Amino acid sequence: MRLFTAAVLLGVSLFVAGCAGNSGTAPAEEISAAAFVNPAPASVSLITMVNARSEFGEHSALLINGSQQVIYDPAGSFRHSQLPRRDDMVYGITPRFASYYNSYHARFGYYVKVQTLQISREQADAMIVAAQARGHVPKLFCASAISDVLNDFPQFSDIPVTFFPGAIMRRVGENNAIETLIVREDDIGQNYRTD
Repeated sequence: MRLFTAAVLLGVSLFVAGCAGNSGTAPAEEISAAAFVNPAPASVSLITMVNARSEFGEHSALLINGSQQVIYDPAGSFRHSQLPRRDDMVYGITPRFASYYNSYHARFGYYVKVQTLQISREQADAMIVAAQARGHVPKLFCASAISDVLNDFPQFSDIPVTFFPGAIMRRVGENNAIETLIVREDDIGQNYRTD
């Protein structure tokens, strides 16, 4: 019984570590100055941090490319000195920073799965507004927040609200129009960088 209890506590602590951020409070002028417009087609990417051993999804985020490109990182730990963060939205996401976000999470024992779907610019902007409206998401609620934002849109209306990032990842993967990228790295641990 003690072994089972220890295993459950370890599992909960790892899950908490995956979705364990605090909110940002960047001022509006800093957010406006950082805005990046990506000329690529409008899209949304579901980003899932996956335990390579168990294949258990441990954190979800969205890269949304609309009238600006942002990352919605509910209850996430990602911070960068050049990227303003308000609640759980990270602004100023250039292609370099989108790649850095994935690299920040990919490490020994974990990989990042990025599932991208082209959507209309109007849908992307509505998705940004919906994510902003959620404010700060508490620990363990990353998947719940992501699924709630996604299922307001017809392409994702069959995604139930869930606490499991892997469940969203699998459901999104059923869409034949999804483009998938896997990011693997072998470093140990995460680094906060200021460059």
